[in-house]
Amino acid sequence: MSVEFPYSPPRPYKSDSHHILNDCIRTTRQLLNMGTRIITRTFRAEDGAIEMRRRIKIAAALTVALISITGISVWYFYSRFPDTLPSGQNPVLTLPLYDFSHNDYIQGFGQVQPDYYHNGFDFGVNDTTAIVAPCNAYVSDVKSNWYNEKGGHWQTNVELRLNAQWRISFPFESWALNSTYGALQANQILVHKGEYVMVNQTLGYLLCHGEYAHIHFSVVSYDTHVCPYYYLTEPAKATFLNQFSLVNITKGWDM
Repeated sequence: MSVEFPYSPPRPYKSDSHHILNDCIRTTRQLLNMGTRIITRTFRAEDGAIEMRRRIKIAAALTVALISITGISVWYFYSRFPDTLPSGQNPVLTLPLYDFSHNDYIQGFGQVQPDYYHNGFDFGVNDTTAIVAPCNAYVSDVKSNWYNEKGGHWQTNVELRLNAQWRISFPFESWALNSTYGALQANQILVHKGEYVMVNQTLGYLLCHGEYAHIHFSVVSYDTHVCPYYYLTEPAKATFLNQFSLVNITKGWDM
């Protein structure tokens, strides 16, 4: 039985994708809440008219300052991660690993089981394996040693940003069943948030702490996961298909 890769075509480019502003919005919200509390206290004060006017001026100045901080924050979050992919273009990617000697399974993308939709590729490993950047990008986030409740293990996620539309996510899932092993995996990440990485640069080393240790390779367009295969270079596609034929565990898939 042959099943084609499910394909979700990207939507046309738009520059206002909201995900890069999440941190900015959260910070701004906290600042505005603080300003609201101060202004509320100001108008509740039962002081003389002169003191009241003085406090209103202070509150107004604080409001202007908060608005300015908001604008600066928006500018900062846009400018600190310059685009590495021109707007309107699709990414061209290599595979996230070049040494397949420890790759013991691959799980495909899409509706891999009737009740399970998988939003990326999983490359399973049985020993330490280098994970590399599939393209030039900025490291937009590193989430270290957090507990995956669904999987029941600790992991570290590395996210790469190409532009306002495209990002790539790499959960390093060594199958650490306690935070001590999770910390060991986190310590194997070589990049930091805000760092520029080049194609084939090592992001870190995936350890093997259990039978299901794997790197999850996820490509996201406007917060919609798409099949990574369609964005691979031709040599990368050939390598993937060859390896997939050897270690495919996805039920119903026979490439």
